[in-house]
Amino acid sequence: MNLKPMNDWAVVRPSDAVEKTAGGLYIPDSAKEKPQEGVVEAIGPGAYEEEKYGKKKTEKKDRKFIPTTVKPGDRVLYERYTGQTYTIDNEELVLVRERDILGTLSGAGRNPLQIPASTTAKGTTALVKKAPNQVMKTKKATAKKTGKKK
Repeated sequence: MNLKPMNDWAVVRPSDAVEKTAGGLYIPDSAKEKPQEGVVEAIGPGAYEEEKYGKKKTEKKDRKFIPTTVKPGDRVLYERYTGQTYTIDNEELVLVRERDILGTLSGAGRNPLQIPASTTAKGTTALVKKAPNQVMKTKKATAKKTGKKK
């Protein structure tokens, strides 16, 4: 990639939109939601921030350099309609300010719509309690007789 962002701008490669629903229906391109997460490809060094409060207009404002905290390769979650979308080398990239990044996501291959059950103790989760070496048994459905009485 030959794009180097300035100040606190980050170049984010958005993740692919979900193509199937949980029920197995395919979503057409026109109905897909804009992705809110992606991988940071490059980021600028930081930005200068001016002190806004407590100074009169005639006084010189102090400028403080704030370095960026996000690094290239981080999976980030950003606001849906922020940033600028550009097509560079036939690839769609989003430029987002660091202050519009909501947070970083851990775990490389997890789908954001699948939330794992939180584990409370060994062998149990918040959704299912399973005793070790126990097999779940199911009842067989019995057919009802619908014949007439004689």
